[in-house]
Amino acid sequence: MKKKGRGIATIMFGFGYGEGFPDHSAASIEIQDNGNLLIKSAAADVGQGVLTVLTQIAAEVLKLKTDNIKIIQGDTSLTRNSGSSSATRQTYFSGNAVRLAAEDLLGKIYHYGSLELNSNHPDMEVEDGYIYRLDEADKKISLRELAYRVKDRGEKLEGEGTFFPKTYQLNSNGQSPDLYVAYTFMTQAIDIEVDTETGLIEVLEVYTALDLGKAINPLNVEGQIEGGTIQGMGMALMEEQVIEEGITINPNMTGYLVPTASDIPEFHHTLIENRDADGPFGAKGIGEPTLIAASPAIANAVYDAIGVRIYSLPLAPDKILKALKEKEVSNG
Repeated sequence: MKKKGRGIATIMFGFGYGEGFPDHSAASIEIQDNGNLLIKSAAADVGQGVLTVLTQIAAEVLKLKTDNIKIIQGDTSLTRNSGSSSATRQTYFSGNAVRLAAEDLLGKIYHYGSLELNSNHPDMEVEDGYIYRLDEADKKISLRELAYRVKDRGEKLEGEGTFFPKTYQLNSNGQSPDLYVAYTFMTQAIDIEVDTETGLIEVLEVYTALDLGKAINPLNVEGQIEGGTIQGMGMALMEEQVIEEGITINPNMTGYLVPTASDIPEFHHTLIENRDADGPFGAKGIGEPTLIAASPAIANAVYDAIGVRIYSLPLAPDKILKALKEKEVSNG
């Protein structure tokens, strides 16, 4: 017999290193000879899409198309410290560093543009690779040409940004006014089906509400939710390292199972933009939080479906069948 159940779990995740640990990220942006923007950042993209996010942030500040922006990452001769791609911190830290660098560059564009166009900041605008006068739109100069003219002055049209978050030292009781730079909140409701004859659990649908501050790239966010949830499903249902006498006896993908394409459920996303953080445009980190709620939500769904609580992961078929048998015995 197959029985359906729904489980809900809510999580709160403090991102960044936290506990007053010193942290920062640096970035720079310059205009190349071909007129394109070049971002220099050591932020490592390990599949989370941070390079896309940094490009979008620079494009938003400088009112450029993303096609006109290139990015160098991880070149130790050209980039400065951006910290690790861990603790769900890169969008918040390197995103802010790029935002600051873009704003620094924008200020210089207005400064040198005012000299070339004989105007001042309130009477000029920057858009699509040009700076122009609002009162005489035909009086404009491309950022490429402006960079050449600045170079002729013996200077360079570039911006730099370094972001240091507000941190608070812990008191003697180990408490702090703000332990992490900000917090991400997420709730998931997961529908499952339990086969009471085999003990197998199938995840049918996942409903996610994510408070992420600002979705700089909504599609990327949805990808993060789905990838993190699937990792959480693996933890909940099948991933188990078996150790005997200090030796892992399932060290391959035959014995250590992970979710595959056939296990992927239907996803439904709700992105809640609640600006309560100092990230770029209010954005918060979402990487690691997306995998936390799946396991407790699935465990709650199992209880809803068959009325038994299982307190260890994974929720393997043998545990399900054992719990059902114990329930049957206790019920007489």
